[in-house]
Amino acid sequence: MFLLYRQKKDKIVSIQEHVEDKKHKLQLAKYRNKVETIQKIIQCSACHFKCAMCGLHVKPGESSKYEGVLLMGLTFCESCRDEFEDFLSVSKGEKEDDVFWHNKAWAGMWSAWINYRKAIDAFTESPEFKLLLRELNRQH
Repeated sequence: MFLLYRQKKDKIVSIQEHVEDKKHKLQLAKYRNKVETIQKIIQCSACHFKCAMCGLHVKPGESSKYEGVLLMGLTFCESCRDEFEDFLSVSKGEKEDDVFWHNKAWAGMWSAWINYRKAIDAFTESPEFKLLLRELNRQH
């Protein structure tokens, strides 16, 4: 492995790492719009000023007056929170469906939404996303 000596930092750095860093920076510049889209998806999906399900704006401090409003680390409006809690109770067998629209499609919608949230969480934990964050931090 070839090594490069940087005089300013008195540090030995791998040329391979230097080439990879340069490659990632070029990719970021080339795909700037895609990177911005990823940033928006991640930031907006975790916003504590809107309901995680329906997107309704939740005023600062308003969400705290509802017990259990933060489920799975997410903010819900009162209506979505109630529906989500119903879904959790029904899916655990703790409660029977007492509302006519609580059918298989309704349960499927909430299950798909939970899978969507899990997919976002998995992506933000991936090594590639962490590398993207490091590269973005280096540029600022």
